[in-house]
Amino acid sequence: MAGGVSRKISAASARAHTRRAKKSSSSPISSGLLRNIAVLLFFGFLAWGYQAIQPPAPKICGSPEGPPITAPRIKLRDGRYLAYKEHGVPKDSAKYKIIYIHSFCSCRHNAIIANTISPAQD
Repeated sequence: MAGGVSRKISAASARAHTRRAKKSSSSPISSGLLRNIAVLLFFGFLAWGYQAIQPPAPKICGSPEGPPITAPRIKLRDGRYLAYKEHGVPKDSAKYKIIYIHSFCSCRHNAIIANTISPAQD
């Protein structure tokens, strides 16, 4: 090298210049711990909100906490109950029996009562 001074740098000195400087943490709580706590709180609030919008468990008719039984009913083979309502003359004096099966958006109270002519009025 003409006119210049040649400097030799040791390997240890070169490594010291290429290392990343350590971050000085002024707080004992690191950012990773804060992030974990924030994620935990987020999912905790999410689970609490999900539970808050769930409907309550159904109450069975006739149970101590459930609604009262208000109609005669028949127990079906699968364990459910079928409620019914009777109209007209008493069963003993009835000559004909008509069964009205209501549709999907209806109930037993919406049955149209058929006016029949009794045999005495003929």
